[in-house]
Amino acid sequence: MRKFALAVLLLQVLVLNAAAAEPPKDCTLCAGVVADVTAVPPAALPLLVELQEDQLSTAGTLLDSVAPETRKRMTVVIDYSVAGAADPLIAAEEKTKQIIEWARLHGPFEALGAGIVNAEPTLAAYAIKRLAVTAQGLGVASRIVLPRGQNAAALFENGAQAYFDVLLVDGKDVESTMVWLAERDPSKKLYATVAAESPNALYDAARALASGATRAFAVAPAPAVAEGFAQFNRAMAGDWAFDSTAKTTVLDAKGTAMTMPVLSFVRGEDLRTLLVPRGDAAGAMILSLPDDQYKQPRRVDAAGEKVITDSASRNGRLLVGNPVTQQPFAVIVDRAEKLDTNVTKETISVATQRGIAVEEIIRNHQAYDAFQESIQPRYIAKNTTKLRFDIGGGAEALEAAIAGDYFSDPTGRADWVWQDFFINGVRWKYGKIPELPLIQPEKVTQLPLDIHLTNEYRYELVRETDVEGYHTYEVRFEPPRNAPEGLPLYRGTVWIDAHSWARIRISMIQLNLTGEVLSNEERMDFIPFARDTNAVLTAAEVGKRDAKSVLWLPLSVTAQQVVSAAGRASVVQRATTFENFRINPTEYETLLTQASASDARMVRETKAGLRYLEKRNGERVVKEGFDTSQIFALGGVHHDGGLEYPVVPLGGVDYFNFNLFGKGIQTNVFFAGVVLAANATHPNVANTRTNVGLDFFGIAVPTENTAYRNGIERPEEGIKSRPMGLFARVGHPFLQFGKIDLSLGASHLTYSSGEDTADDFVVPTSTFVITPGIELRYTRRGWSFSGSYDYNRRTTWEPWGNVAEFDPEQKTYTHFGMSVGKSFYLPKFQRIGVDVSYLDGQRLDRFSKYELGFFGAQRVHGVRSGSVRAEQALIGHLSYGFVFSEQIRLEAFYDHAVLDDVTSGYRRAPFQGLGIAGQMVGPYATLVRLDIGKTIGRNAQDGFVANVVFLKLF
Repeated sequence: MRKFALAVLLLQVLVLNAAAAEPPKDCTLCAGVVADVTAVPPAALPLLVELQEDQLSTAGTLLDSVAPETRKRMTVVIDYSVAGAADPLIAAEEKTKQIIEWARLHGPFEALGAGIVNAEPTLAAYAIKRLAVTAQGLGVASRIVLPRGQNAAALFENGAQAYFDVLLVDGKDVESTMVWLAERDPSKKLYATVAAESPNALYDAARALASGATRAFAVAPAPAVAEGFAQFNRAMAGDWAFDSTAKTTVLDAKGTAMTMPVLSFVRGEDLRTLLVPRGDAAGAMILSLPDDQYKQPRRVDAAGEKVITDSASRNGRLLVGNPVTQQPFAVIVDRAEKLDTNVTKETISVATQRGIAVEEIIRNHQAYDAFQESIQPRYIAKNTTKLRFDIGGGAEALEAAIAGDYFSDPTGRADWVWQDFFINGVRWKYGKIPELPLIQPEKVTQLPLDIHLTNEYRYELVRETDVEGYHTYEVRFEPPRNAPEGLPLYRGTVWIDAHSWARIRISMIQLNLTGEVLSNEERMDFIPFARDTNAVLTAAEVGKRDAKSVLWLPLSVTAQQVVSAAGRASVVQRATTFENFRINPTEYETLLTQASASDARMVRETKAGLRYLEKRNGERVVKEGFDTSQIFALGGVHHDGGLEYPVVPLGGVDYFNFNLFGKGIQTNVFFAGVVLAANATHPNVANTRTNVGLDFFGIAVPTENTAYRNGIERPEEGIKSRPMGLFARVGHPFLQFGKIDLSLGASHLTYSSGEDTADDFVVPTSTFVITPGIELRYTRRGWSFSGSYDYNRRTTWEPWGNVAEFDPEQKTYTHFGMSVGKSFYLPKFQRIGVDVSYLDGQRLDRFSKYELGFFGAQRVHGVRSGSVRAEQALIGHLSYGFVFSEQIRLEAFYDHAVLDDVTSGYRRAPFQGLGIAGQMVGPYATLVRLDIGKTIGRNAQDGFVANVVFLKLF
């Protein structure tokens, strides 16, 4: 350290002397010195500083006295140890931060390197990556250098190849290292340390440059060496390369040939040649060159570049004399040949440029991301989150929207304030927003594009493409093959701006999910702001700016989740948008305090995901868990001419609990006097993502099963039926976005005569039906596809009705079908829903065919329960909904069914229905929904079907 201090003090004197000189051009191949020398180079000379971690404080003080331009030419390498640390990873992370902060205060430098002494490869690779991206992002070094003693091969194997630009090696290892790099990464550069042992100290440095190094640092040279190296670097400005074919003859003072190596470098632009002989401290020497090729010899040494007068042409040779010297020197000669203007010289141009490697793209992005983390502001934005639940594949849906302020600060705290709540676009006007269940996938801690100790993501450059006005690199990522099966990870695509290296968009699919979330696909878009004005920037404006003058914040997050609820795969689409950004507002703390003191519902982003905040002693604190159960009161009236009692009053309760008895069992019970529906499901048995559950359904009011023959109603054949059933279900996800369910049901059907049934009409015998079935459902990007099959066997099946028509084969029958649907969401809570289903079966009779009533397998608005049946059906649904003044939602429906049924006389018979539904928030915080339907067309029925429901949340 004492020698380094002396070097720095002498450096100041030479910097002042050189300040008035014209700034030198950069050298292609440069010579420098290691810092512990007794003679110090001028500002233009590269300097290598090798430090131990305990020397940082003293070295920093000395460096502060050196001119910034000089520091920009320095390569600083620091060795540190994590031996004895309880957690080597945390220790390496902390020491990397300390080194970066030290470099930020005392740099920037040309190159920076740091290495852990005796570190195992994965930890060493992690430390190099963290150093590289942070140093590059904060601009403390232009290049990252790998210190001597580090295992480059092991770092390559552990994914650190793209994170260092330079390898620092001993001069004797340059040639072998170049051969090794040629096979693995020829773009890497070499810096070499060499011992100044030759009479001409410049020869030792030039030999390392000739072997492939681009910087050669002399260790402990004589004091006068530094200025000689500086003059050499000035002479080497331009496109210089070592000429391995050159043979230079050396003569002693008497003209006798002598053995002395001479290194030859040629400049591509004019074929100027620079010669570096090893030198002879005992006597003068003469360089003998062809005089038809070379002219105007000049000497380069500590005094600068001077014409050599001791030169002459004899017998076709240009003899260049060099006196005895122990100082660095080189000889420059110009090309003597005259260019023939009549001869067109052949030139070689590069038609293509080297394509950028995906590792470089990721490193550049990580570096820019590290910079972005360092400038993250406090900000407030208006956020709106919409949760969309598809019902019936696309024809109907439920949409809940929550809006309010979002507070974010650079410490990682992020609070959401839920001030406004909408149900299907209708504003909630009564009291605090309900505490909705926060069903979330397990949080992913090992994110793509981040740096990890092990299990690095794999990246593939797909193409260059334009996105939202940005020219981007489209990069696909996926977990490594050896990633643990249970580790939550992502695969997907990221679009990185080719100008700024910022992430413009990222689309991800979560892998290895657990719990009730079966699939999770997300997309996040970002928006740029000017750091100086906080104004939103366009893509064109970003392209004209320095990347570090731009601040990026999240603009929108869209996601589709498939959630296992009540044993079914329910699709949830989530869309969060941010607007009205207020960056670094002076009233940030005041507004956050006011929000915390209000009655607004608040949630916070934690390491475990979103969590509710509750007031405690005047402050908002994270609430442990949330209410997993809710109870609703339900009332209303149902009008349906197909029921025994056309007008049925509705009254009951609905209770659900997502964690019954603390066992994770999802339970829902709906009881409305005449109707009971219950479900209990464990969504993740033994952590296998397999759900097991039971369903029960029963109705006390029978429906009128009306018979039609050739399109004519036959009331004398009317039958009343009352169903009740218990089904066991087992389901498991597949292909990320699909779910397969197996079921086994036992139903009981009770049959009785209707009001107009003929006395001689034989009523079917009540029976149990055993039903095994399978259902597949796949949902992606809003589209929902499903297919199902079930086999049914009656325990008893005696002749009934018209005995001549009885078919004993119908004791067993099957159902199968498929459907596809999608909801299209438009601004201002508008929605268009489309759904198409195909239904079919085998050996279907009057009581096993498909029914189109309100409670049927497929509804057509206005069709009375039990009045229309089909053996085969193609049914389409179209709906459009909108909100009027945030007070009422109106939705229009059109249903079109094409039916085939031999008994009823239907052959591609059309059944059409129109419906209208309205929803509003009524008194006492009740939800009111009216649904009314009427058939149209040639098969229109008299009357209508209507349903009015009042729902109260407690």
